[in-house]
Amino acid sequence: MVCFYFSIVRILICVGKGDFIYNLYQYICFLSNTIFYQSMNRAYRHFLFLIVTFFIFVYTPSFAQLTVDAGPDKTACPGASVTIGSISPATGGLAPYTYSWSPPNFLSSTSVPNPICTPLSWASYTLTVTDDTGAVASDVVVVSLHYIVNIDAGNDTSICENSHALLGGDLNIAGAGITYSWLPTTYLDNNTLPRPTSTPLLTTTYTLTATSATCPPFIDIVTVTIIPTPNIDAGPDVTIQEGEGTTLNATGGFYYAWSPFPIVYPYTYNPDVEPVVTTTYYLYGTDLSNKCPNYDSVIVTVIPNDEVVFYNTFTPNNDGNNDTWYIGNIYKYPNNKLEVYNRNGKIVFKANAYRNTWDGYAFGEALPEGTYFFVMDLGDGKGVKHGTVTIIK
Repeated sequence: MVCFYFSIVRILICVGKGDFIYNLYQYICFLSNTIFYQSMNRAYRHFLFLIVTFFIFVYTPSFAQLTVDAGPDKTACPGASVTIGSISPATGGLAPYTYSWSPPNFLSSTSVPNPICTPLSWASYTLTVTDDTGAVASDVVVVSLHYIVNIDAGNDTSICENSHALLGGDLNIAGAGITYSWLPTTYLDNNTLPRPTSTPLLTTTYTLTATSATCPPFIDIVTVTIIPTPNIDAGPDVTIQEGEGTTLNATGGFYYAWSPFPIVYPYTYNPDVEPVVTTTYYLYGTDLSNKCPNYDSVIVTVIPNDEVVFYNTFTPNNDGNNDTWYIGNIYKYPNNKLEVYNRNGKIVFKANAYRNTWDGYAFGEALPEGTYFFVMDLGDGKGVKHGTVTIIK
């Protein structure tokens, strides 16, 4: 450092590196408070005063800009920890530095340069550094979980006999640095696939081991349960006279569906049918899980018959079943005439060409429960039929 003092204007100019000039400035400030300074003559006091004045109004120490390095992004294995931050998290500025990490989730400390992170999920951290002058700078680092955290053997499942199940979770993918091994290999199409297909003959539990180059093996299990096929039975074949009906009777299941229509109560184990020709009825049945079906059939043989068949009850309650009085084979007698009387002999219903339409009303009013008397003229000299019918509500 070189200094030049101009006595006429009493100015000192010093040229040199900033650190040396600053040290000189500090020394002069110290000197001005000593007895030595007090004993100096006036000229020397002016000399020191001008140096002090120069540094107060002219000199400002300079420092490199504060920069922050939060370190490289990290990938952690499930349940493991990683240290974040760099070897030199802060440079430039004026030490000492103050460190602050945010958010605090999964961190051992938020105020140290290199905290330990034990992540449960992906996280982004911001490191903010403040130097001794109050300058602030920041940087960001990301901590991810290794892809092996997404691997699983899938949910336990139940399948029908002679069916198949797809093992493994939706995020099981080929690649990503992961290899797969399924045991036992029995019933599998390929035990090294991320998601193999199993076609077991009996209930089987599979163990998946997923490995990578950087993380410990991940192990998970899944069970494929076989649901036995229900023994569905539609019952024995039946023979009826034309105009009659019969009730079918199924066993072995919990849910049922019969076809073809028309069928009364087609989704029960005991539907009513009234075929006019020999008909095969097909039964679809499942167990309580409603997953595994079985099938059966029953034949209702119809013997041709011209006799009318009078059903002696009906239930007019608007439930869609047996709401009208049914007479089998009545369609064969289009010229019939029907009259119905109450116990007092009063007519409550009459019709020409009756077509199974009486709903238990008499001239617009519902009749009470009870037994009623009918007279049916079949027409064309076919004879007259008498009998009773009961309304049940």
